[in-house]
Amino acid sequence: MSSFLSRYVCLCVCTALAFGSFGCVTRTLTIKTDPPGAQVFVDDELIGESPVDMEFVYYGTRKIVIEKRDADGRLEYDRETVYAKVSPPYYQVFPVDLFSDVVVPMNIKDNHVLSFKLRKKEFVPLAETKERLVKEADELRQKAFSTEVR
Repeated sequence: MSSFLSRYVCLCVCTALAFGSFGCVTRTLTIKTDPPGAQVFVDDELIGESPVDMEFVYYGTRKIVIEKRDADGRLEYDRETVYAKVSPPYYQVFPVDLFSDVVVPMNIKDNHVLSFKLRKKEFVPLAETKERLVKEADELRQKAFSTEVR
């Protein structure tokens, strides 16, 4: 009977150790901009001002929108919209991910860094914009009413 009891205790200890030492993978996405302080939206959700970190669960393509405004709320830099693919590392591809997520007894950090250089927005005077639009409209009108068939 003591042999059975010692095996039972050993089995319980091994099971407790196995379940108590589960691994974990922490996935983060770091977004940096030059200049810093731009608002960052990931999948149409504001996550903060750059540089910013966010944790995520699933790999794949993310829609990232970055915009930097001045004190009056006007866009100071061109708005950037990027579809960035966040690919899994080798240890997060099936079936290896079963071991890295469950068996490995330590926390694994998987950090993806994306950097963006923002372009200063060019302000065109309203008169110039109006003149250019009228000119383009006239050209389109001439093409539409031309008698030539192309």
